Amino acid sequence: MTNDDFAGGSDALPGDAELRLYARAYSGSMTADELFLRWEAYLAHGLLLGQIPDRDYPEYRLTGRQLAEGARIAARRMALLLAEARTDVREVLALKIHTFEAMAQIPAEGATSNTIFMVEAAMKSDAARLGIVLLPLPHAPTQAQ
Repeated sequence: MTNDDFAGGSDALPGDAELRLYARAYSGSMTADELFLRWEAYLAHGLLLGQIPDRDYPEYRLTGRQLAEGARIAARRMALLLAEARTDVREVLALKIHTFEAMAQIPAEGATSNTIFMVEAAMKSDAARLGIVLLPLPHAPTQAQ
C-alpha cells in the first residue's frame, strides 16, 4: 500500500455500516464509573455462569460455559475501555488498580488474553503521571485488599 492508495478520494470514505459504528461509538462513550460497573457486572456474570457450565440455554444456542466465556470477553472489553483513557484523577486510577488486582486473581487470565497486561501498563502510566509510586505486592492480591 502506498500513500496514494490510502484515503485516496471519496471512494475511500467510510460506508454506511462504518459510519453507523462510529456514531454508536461516539454516542455510547461511558464514564470511568460506568465502565467499571459494567466490567464488574460482566465479570460476576461470567463467574456465575461458569458454575453451571453444562446448562443449556436453547434460546441462545449456547451452554453456560460458552455464555460464561462471552461474559468474560465483555468484561475484558470494559476493562480495556477503562484502561484506554489517560487520567489525572486518583479515583479513576483506583478503579484501574482494582480492575487489575481482581483480574490477577483469575486463573490463567494472562494466558487467555493480554487485557490484564494492558490494564497494568495503563495503570502504571497514569500513576507515574500523577506522581504515585506503585509497589508490587509481596503476595497475590486478595479480596481483603
